[in-house]
Amino acid sequence: MTAVARRILILVIVLALAGCRQQQLSSADVRLEMSASDKRVGETTLLVRVSDRDGKPLSDPGALSLRGDMDHAGMTPVLAEAERALDGVFNVPFEWTMGGGWIVEARLTLPNGDVAVDTFEFEILSQAAEADMDHSAMPGESSAVYLRVRNSGASDVTIVSASTAAAAEVAFHRTVVDGEMARMEAVDNLRIPAGETVDLAPGGRHIMLSGLAADLAPGSALTLRLESESGEVYELEIPVLNMLMGELDDAVEMDDLVFSQRWARPAQAGL
Repeated sequence: MTAVARRILILVIVLALAGCRQQQLSSADVRLEMSASDKRVGETTLLVRVSDRDGKPLSDPGALSLRGDMDHAGMTPVLAEAERALDGVFNVPFEWTMGGGWIVEARLTLPNGDVAVDTFEFEILSQAAEADMDHSAMPGESSAVYLRVRNSGASDVTIVSASTAAAAEVAFHRTVVDGEMARMEAVDNLRIPAGETVDLAPGGRHIMLSGLAADLAPGSALTLRLESESGEVYELEIPVLNMLMGELDDAVEMDDLVFSQRWARPAQAGL
């Protein structure tokens, strides 16, 4: 066998081994990333990048299906599919049907039949919300803090203010669903009746952070300061998570209140 023939044979073997390696990848070896070309109500393109553990794009990642749901119940999901990727990136036409919080599930079926699943959160602006937004007061994107509060005391507790060095403005909000439209509405306080538990969760009541001082990256944390009507102060560490999956073992008791299930959405400042 000539030297040229040997080199060609070696190249064929290397390519074959590389192809076999990708075919044998399991869902644990695959990483999914998602971004949106537009975060306003209407048509958009979702870019889903598929890579291995080393960050190298997969040339043949398989078939992708997407399911988008609002983060409150009762809304019709948006479905989309893609069978081909270019350099490991799927370009998927999608539509945000209304403003508010969205959770998009990406389900990738690998060539070997294994399935990789991940979820991504987006905050979508309606045209009315975008027009009403005071951009001078909100130099960065917004985030939200969620938590559970249990009042073990004999008297109601009313939280009247919240603050953090992580944001210029902090306010109590609730999500109001009117027909097929969802909107956020500011409220003056957060009341925790005696002996009861109040949940601040996606699609319901939450603490809105506006004008972020810096990026809130997954794995980081912020300090939230709450003050009650009677003057009690509660300082809580809030971890930043992509999404709360299951229960957290994070309960902390302060006076008559027990705080748990504490987390904040990741967001970028200055956009």
